[in-house]
Amino acid sequence: MGIVSPEKTPEWIEELIQSISSDLKPAGLIGQLGFRYLPPDAPLNSTQRWLIGVYLIPYELSGGRYDGAEAVAGFSMNIKGLLSLFSDVLTLEWKVPRGYTDGLSGPEVWLEGTYRQSEKVQLHIYADPPLDEVPDLVLDVTTNELRVK
Repeated sequence: MGIVSPEKTPEWIEELIQSISSDLKPAGLIGQLGFRYLPPDAPLNSTQRWLIGVYLIPYELSGGRYDGAEAVAGFSMNIKGLLSLFSDVLTLEWKVPRGYTDGLSGPEVWLEGTYRQSEKVQLHIYADPPLDEVPDLVLDVTTNELRVK
């Protein structure tokens, strides 16, 4: 799913992303949540729903033998918490493809439903960020300090 967000993000999408972040439990340092979306009427969107891809933004390692490498923490997700955000859920699946087609694909939670009883959504929560996502934080592995890149 190669989607790029328009400039102005609707407030309800930002609220949804914030709610999703509270349902994630990191297995290590967790960066910020990134997301991309397409509105239902976008030419590249054939779903007739808001198409939303959510992922962890990578962070960069500084110092040590992996200096300059990028990392993304593993995480677990409270699926029950995620479901509680939606008034109606038509589909909930865990998908693990054997091959990736572009930057926004890979292991994912895939949900199709209604958010706030009005917004039709197809939500993808990816285990990995898109290939073109750049780190926004730097972790100094010698001091364990985090800074903005």
